[in-house]
Amino acid sequence: MSVIDASRKLVSELSGMIDKKVKVILSDGRHYEGVLIGFDHPSLNLLIQNAVDNNGVKYPKVVIKGDRVSEILISEIPLFDPEEFKDFLLHEMKIAEHLVRVIPEARIVEVQGRYRVSEKGVEGVGPMAETLYSLWKKYIAVKEKAVKG
Repeated sequence: MSVIDASRKLVSELSGMIDKKVKVILSDGRHYEGVLIGFDHPSLNLLIQNAVDNNGVKYPKVVIKGDRVSEILISEIPLFDPEEFKDFLLHEMKIAEHLVRVIPEARIVEVQGRYRVSEKGVEGVGPMAETLYSLWKKYIAVKEKAVKG
């Protein structure tokens, strides 16, 4: 894997943590827990919402400078995996593989160049969008069931 591919993978993984609960451990040992709502690359400055520090003090938003970050731990598993959803679509819809592509940096699946599916749902209108939405709901239900055990 090249350095560029590794960097893209990191950005993709961090993008998957957006709107998820995380624990950010700083280089001095202190930490914040909250919802990751933004980051920049390559400096890894982080924006955490509804944050609680290691002393239990609550903050509506915290910006953490990237050079202070030691670890970023995700507290919840993202349900939506774009590659897995692509395979799910190909199996369920029996459509040609070239009509479905994953955009890893955005964590979306694009169908027929018109419809976009992410963990938030389906962008697009019409019968195809409705079909994709029903499959998305089915996929998410299966994933939620697996997480609950």
